[in-house]
Amino acid sequence: MDKSSVSSNGATVLNHEIVTLLDAPAVDLTYDEDFLYAACHDNRIRVWSKTDWQLVAELGETETPPLVVDVDETQVFATCEKRVYVWKKETWGMTGWFELSYQALTSALHGDYFYVGAREGRLVSIQKDTHETSSWQLHKSDITSLWSDDKIICTSPKKEEPRVWLKTRDAAPSELARLDKKGKGGVLAGNAEFVLVGNSTGEIAVYDRVEWGLVRTLESEDSHPVTSMWASSYYLVAALTSGLLTIWDLKKGEEVGTISFNGQRIDWVNADNDLLYVANSEGVTIVRLTISGQPLDICTESPPLMADSLLKTSPYDVLEGAIELEKRADQQYQDGLFHDAVLDYENALQQLIDNTQALQEVPEERQHLTDELNARLGKALLKAKIQELQALSHEIRQLSEELEERKRTDRNPDEVDRLWSSAGRAIKESRVLAEAQASDMLSYQLTHVVETLESDLNEAMSKFDDFRETINHALAITRQISNEWRWMERRRTKLPERREFLERAMEKLETALKDAEPEGEVEQILSSALEEYRRLYGQIDRIVASYETENEKPFASKEEAQEAIDGLLSVMPKKIQLLKDMSDETEAGLEKGRIIAALEQALETADSFKLNKAAKEIEGLLETVK
Repeated sequence: MDKSSVSSNGATVLNHEIVTLLDAPAVDLTYDEDFLYAACHDNRIRVWSKTDWQLVAELGETETPPLVVDVDETQVFATCEKRVYVWKKETWGMTGWFELSYQALTSALHGDYFYVGAREGRLVSIQKDTHETSSWQLHKSDITSLWSDDKIICTSPKKEEPRVWLKTRDAAPSELARLDKKGKGGVLAGNAEFVLVGNSTGEIAVYDRVEWGLVRTLESEDSHPVTSMWASSYYLVAALTSGLLTIWDLKKGEEVGTISFNGQRIDWVNADNDLLYVANSEGVTIVRLTISGQPLDICTESPPLMADSLLKTSPYDVLEGAIELEKRADQQYQDGLFHDAVLDYENALQQLIDNTQALQEVPEERQHLTDELNARLGKALLKAKIQELQALSHEIRQLSEELEERKRTDRNPDEVDRLWSSAGRAIKESRVLAEAQASDMLSYQLTHVVETLESDLNEAMSKFDDFRETINHALAITRQISNEWRWMERRRTKLPERREFLERAMEKLETALKDAEPEGEVEQILSSALEEYRRLYGQIDRIVASYETENEKPFASKEEAQEAIDGLLSVMPKKIQLLKDMSDETEAGLEKGRIIAALEQALETADSFKLNKAAKEIEGLLETVK
């Protein structure tokens, strides 16, 4: 069944075909290369083959209905209210689950981490393999929607404005922005350029990821709440409670078309190249998108051609359309928007290619325009690549200066590795481009910029390697001390021994600190460790000192000691006599030990206060008892 979808300006630009309907009460969908997965109301995860849409597995049952289903290369994950269940793809067998401390409302899997939006504004982070869990109070109300990529995580609570957080490994996320321009709450989506918030009136706020400003608001004719969104670099698909899917061109901010599901509420939408997976009360609907009879891949990283690439029968329409794109690209080139110019030059050339049949009547004009577009595209490609390399060089120099001046960087090693990788790839691409465009003088400017970037890159990499070496040395010192300390605790060594160890450890850290750069990361690592060991040393020193003081002198003065000894000497003869009269050998042995201990303590006291006469009497009593 093929149906037309009408754009906001009334032109028919998009068609869709219902491929199949899968019977399942689904609330969330995801997919991989081979299978489509659905989280269902009946406590199951259903799996269909994408080859023939046959059901291949039913995973479950879970204790409560799953809220979200996620997959990686080998496993399937279902987030429920209090657990995340795990199945193995190879056998579809459950391998277990891990418990959640807070009631989940939504979740997102990105890389090695789950992020779970929970009640009362809690965000829970779970390491996928180790199940190591952290949680943070980010909002006051329930977190109902999440979106995440490599750098940021966006949270949308029920009664507050959505917020954007910078991901930080092994630490709480740090706030980057509050998206409060269009009211509270909403459904989240995003791409490398925008973060999108769909609200209860059907409007979608588009925020840029540089200043976090409101770029535009997408408004459709339908004012029902947004329930789900999916976004790529160029397209946005928004689902509404009214059963309407709206597809947008994100770059232009224009509505491409709509698909109606006859008033049935849409719970979730996901896109897979030219397919849409739609979950509603009827089940899971598989929809194929087409344009001019050709599949429309909305997941592509290439720019959309849309109406500009429609097949035309008139050569004049084709040439005129290509010239209009060329003029727009020329203006973008003059404005310094070289990447945008490249896209329009490529679209113009693609339009000529798509309509080759119609242009057979005007071969000279076609060839002339093709040559002209290729020449201008070459210049735009050179300028765009120069602009890209200059931006990379600037970023790399900033990192280099940061290491030079601050002796540290806020970037984590993964971010730096990605920067090195991006620069290396850009250098290789630029050399190829410069060689291909060697007849253009701009190619020599590109070569110069490549050489500058390569120099900046080598210098920054050298500084970063030196920086990491000092960091690793500092970490090695702290880890060695930490390991030895844990070993002493496991062996249950005496507190005085532990105090001596801490004294040596602090001396070692203080020596290393003298060589560390002020306010650098090495100083921070060593200072934090030193502060912690000083705290422990202070505690142990106070504990040890307390009982060492108690054992020093039981009496404050000579007179006080004399009085105590006199009392003992007056009582002890009677005690010794009673000892001689005891018939029970066990009891007599215990009593004898007590008497000897008291006499030895008295002798030590007499010696310390130089009570010689008393000492002789005590010695005599000791000989008698022994």
